Amino acid sequence: MNGYSGLLSFELYSSSYQKVAEVINRVKVFQIGVSWGSFESLIWSPNYGTNVENLREEHINPGIIRIAVGQGDPAELIEDLNQALR
Repeated sequence: MNGYSGLLSFELYSSSYQKVAEVINRVKVFQIGVSWGSFESLIWSPNYGTNVENLREEHINPGIIRIAVGQGDPAELIEDLNQALR
C-alpha cells in the first residue's frame, strides 16, 4: 500500500457496546486514544454505549473500531489484535 497511512477501521460482527469495549480493553500494545497517528499505535471506537441510536442515524456501525498504526513491530501489532479479537 504505497502512499497510504496507517489509519484504518474495521467492524465487529457484533455491534454491541460490550463487545466493542471488550476488544479494546484486551489490547496490550495499542493504547486507547484518538489521533491521526503518531509513533504509538492507538485504538478507539465512537461507540460510548449511550449513543448507539445517534451512530445509526449517522450510518455508522456501532461495532466500528478505528486503529492508527504507529511505529511498533508489525508482527507484534497483528498478534495484539488477533488475541484481542479471540
